Amino acid sequence: MSAAATDRPPLADLRVLDLSRLQPGAYCTELLADLGADVVRVEQPGRGDPIRGIPGAHVAYNRGKRSITLDLKHERAPEVIRALARTVDVLIESGRPGSYDELGFGYAQLAADNPRLIWCAITGYGQNGPYVNRTGHDLTFLGYSGLLATMAAGTVPATPDFVMAVPYGALMAAVAILAAVHERQHTGCGRFIDISITDAATWVLGEHVARVAAGGQVGWGQTANRRAYRCADGELITVAAAEAAPWAALCAALDLPELASPGGLSQAEIAERLAAVFATRPAREWIDLLADAGTNVAAVNRVDDLFDDPHVKARESLVTIAGADGDATVWRVPIRLDDVDGTAAPFTPGPPPAMGEHTDAVLAEAGFSPEEREQLRRDGVV
Repeated sequence: MSAAATDRPPLADLRVLDLSRLQPGAYCTELLADLGADVVRVEQPGRGDPIRGIPGAHVAYNRGKRSITLDLKHERAPEVIRALARTVDVLIESGRPGSYDELGFGYAQLAADNPRLIWCAITGYGQNGPYVNRTGHDLTFLGYSGLLATMAAGTVPATPDFVMAVPYGALMAAVAILAAVHERQHTGCGRFIDISITDAATWVLGEHVARVAAGGQVGWGQTANRRAYRCADGELITVAAAEAAPWAALCAALDLPELASPGGLSQAEIAERLAAVFATRPAREWIDLLADAGTNVAAVNRVDDLFDDPHVKARESLVTIAGADGDATVWRVPIRLDDVDGTAAPFTPGPPPAMGEHTDAVLAEAGFSPEEREQLRRDGVV
């Protein structure tokens, strides 16, 4: 029977214990949960993870997960964590290096009970080096990695309106976890995974790093055939006609065939000619005229533009999740797994959990009796 016929997601056998806070771990476990993993998110009793206080973030990051409450600093926390760790494949955390060892449930301590455990630590600067104890947010890591300066191209960089470095770290974490799961099938042993968000962000600049190391120039720059142009309605479109064929097609479509081989004209002069033409029509007309003509032209969309976009609708990239606080719209996991007959498996994420919604169930799965669970609750552990 095919995967699509059973509707069984590919990571249905993977169980993950998520001790992380905020986005670094949440991005990673969201991806794993969307692909079917059983993600158990540990939250502070009475407070929850700070993500719950960010509008929309709880649905975006915690959909399809389970939630338990547990005070990690309580003297009985090691007992609970050790019991939980014996039942999972992966543990993800984003704490200060060594902090869980101090609490009594570090990797060596848990791996002694469960040698198959895969521990993934996601931090700003990794587990070694002089900066291991430095703190920061996404902008901190974006700046340190070299990515922010590269985007700014010599000018004062603008602060992005979204996190950028953290998702790169989370993606690396997900890939590393799946690599360790695959390896464990052959060795029977888990791994400690060290993910540095700044390393991951600099990895994106791989070509730039190699060029600088070789003494060459970096950056593609803003040439006339690679930049954004403003149209008659004030909207922007992107032009990325960097090769000869799309550039020639663009010049022909704009009735500027002479620019296909511009001779002695400077990039500024060519850009000025193009800008004058683009300013004569609204952006949508240019997109309709140029986008399918091999010119590498596209709209500069805002997020709300995507909601009614025909391509987004055809791909079913947006999905509505019914939750306790009402319906919420999220972006579906950007991975399509088709069956042999071309039918995409419908991996629709479930709603985000209420804080501590699954505490009893998860503790029971870890072997705690009803009386023991009640005592943990009376003691303020969960």
